[in-house]
Amino acid sequence: MSDNPYVSDISVKNLTAGYAGEIIIRDISFEIPRGKIFAIMGRSGCGKTTLFRAMVGLLKPVSGEIYYGDNKMEPISEQPKMEILRKIGVLFQSGALFTSMTVAENIAMPLLQFTSLPETVIEEIVDLKLELVGLQDAARKLPEELSGGMQKRAALARAMALDPQILFFDEPSAGLDPLTSSELDETIRSINSFMGTTVVLITHELRSVCSVADNIILLDPAEKTIIARGRPDELMQNVSDKRVRDFFRGGLN
Repeated sequence: MSDNPYVSDISVKNLTAGYAGEIIIRDISFEIPRGKIFAIMGRSGCGKTTLFRAMVGLLKPVSGEIYYGDNKMEPISEQPKMEILRKIGVLFQSGALFTSMTVAENIAMPLLQFTSLPETVIEEIVDLKLELVGLQDAARKLPEELSGGMQKRAALARAMALDPQILFFDEPSAGLDPLTSSELDETIRSINSFMGTTVVLITHELRSVCSVADNIILLDPAEKTIIARGRPDELMQNVSDKRVRDFFRGGLN
């Protein structure tokens, strides 16, 4: 095991996963370099969510391994890997904010749960995270008082509370209008640029990916595995596989 607590490269090796005996993804392997924006893409039913759940420890793979640096991810229910989980922040599709808590209380919760920082320091961190996502004036509001885009940014601030080295976004643009989606993309780029955070996007929104992602993998529901990988511009301009070509053409229409 590495003694370096800052390694955040991700390695997925020969991963097969599914539910109730049904295989959803098969023999998937890829690497995510530190500090990059990486997108996992594909049509509905291709296994994006299954792969995401396995990568964050919410689903036990049928076979294969997932490593964060030298640390192997195990299912959270079986063997919590706190040295890994402290490195990961997750923005779920729904935002998953606690509706009975203010925005500030939502952001403070992981700090209260996982640290012994004084209350004054926690308040300062909450203010910093709110400023980072442009929600300085929303600290005392409840989630229901925010627009959909503001809820996503509040959830992002909470995901960043513990300064994770890796941020997962599950369908970040879902339910957002084009302008709000573009603003969220800009926030993602800023966090990656200024903080060096590794970003993993699980999405089917091609326009968003083309504007932010360094590399992508494309999953196929029939093949149950990766059918293309590389930079978005390369895949759009030099595609020999009809399935990949159709995906990009359909996604940009």
